[in-house]
Amino acid sequence: MKIEALLFDLGKVLINFSFEPVVKTLHESCSISRAQFEAILWDKVLVRQYERGEISTREFHNHLCEKASLNMTLPQFCATWSSVFMPDLLISEELLTNLKRRYPLILISNTNEAHVEFIREKYGVLDYFDHTIFSYEVGALKPDTKIFEHAIAASKHPADALFFTDDRKENIVAATGLGMHAHQFVSEAKLVEALRQAGIEI
Repeated sequence: MKIEALLFDLGKVLINFSFEPVVKTLHESCSISRAQFEAILWDKVLVRQYERGEISTREFHNHLCEKASLNMTLPQFCATWSSVFMPDLLISEELLTNLKRRYPLILISNTNEAHVEFIREKYGVLDYFDHTIFSYEVGALKPDTKIFEHAIAASKHPADALFFTDDRKENIVAATGLGMHAHQFVSEAKLVEALRQAGIEI
């Protein structure tokens, strides 16, 4: 079937990020060891609750203050937490512009409210997208089927008319399992090659 809409992941596809300097800065405001702090910060239950929108950024920050002795105000925390993102896009605006002329673009991302607010303020990349499907808004994380179903519904096309790119293998597997065309992102050049092979006009 002809591709009718394009789905993109956000982190490590459109915008690169690194948590190492962020964790270092956060830990410097704590009185516990780095290992103890990371165990609290990266608790899988906590992170999944935050990125599914079950707890707010304020609640996430309060948890770190209480459990990890974080000594930061909420605005300080938000600024530090959002400094993970690199300034330059991984996919050029030229490519996004060319694709948007011909196809609806849909963003589908595991993320949280603080990071989305930061990206909206600091980057123009979200303006290219006709729909944004954020995990914290829909209550589901890739590779869960539910978040993909939101994207499919937003596209108004069947899954086999969609092309999806993401950097994580498990998300590619989930998308292809639903019938989508999918490409694991490595670079813009490889993505362009995959788009052309799928019959997508650039």
